Amino acid sequence: MVLEAAVAGHCTHIVTFNRKDFEGVDEFGITEVTPQQFLDIIGGKE
Repeated sequence: MVLEAAVAGHCTHIVTFNRKDFEGVDEFGITEVTPQQFLDIIGGKE
């Protein structure tokens, strides 16, 4: 359901510690990241 909501919401990222459950989400234009990676992205450190 999380992936369905992310696709319907046109999200670019799914933030999770459980990345193995979201392998293959790149097919939908979504990237799975850890919370720290997401903070780095929005903080401009990437």
